[in-house]
Amino acid sequence: MNAMENYKNFSVQLLTDLIKMVQGDLTSAMRQKIMCLITMDTHSRDVIIKLIQENVRKPDEFQWQSQLKFYWLKKDTGEDDALVRVADASFWYSYEYLGNGPRLVITPLTDRIYVTATQALHL
Repeated sequence: MNAMENYKNFSVQLLTDLIKMVQGDLTSAMRQKIMCLITMDTHSRDVIIKLIQENVRKPDEFQWQSQLKFYWLKKDTGEDDALVRVADASFWYSYEYLGNGPRLVITPLTDRIYVTATQALHL
């Protein structure tokens, strides 16, 4: 689990660096982008901590499978695109509207909704 602990520490350092950036002089647009990154990275840090606490060690364990994951792969057409995976469902990302970034929060309920919605689409 040492690799996960190391990655958690790396994640916390990146998050700390983003927070320091927001405390500086930024344009409104740049501040908004960095705040969205802070929201996403905070969620990622929380997921890493949860995986460590639950002693998740294998990629086929449910706690890992239930996370929304993006993979950058080649389509049959040969062009690169993002593939979204949750549990046994996978979809090519179609660049859908993902909500109002500055107002976005991610909670454990959000994660459950990702699983439920993608499983419904998969079925």
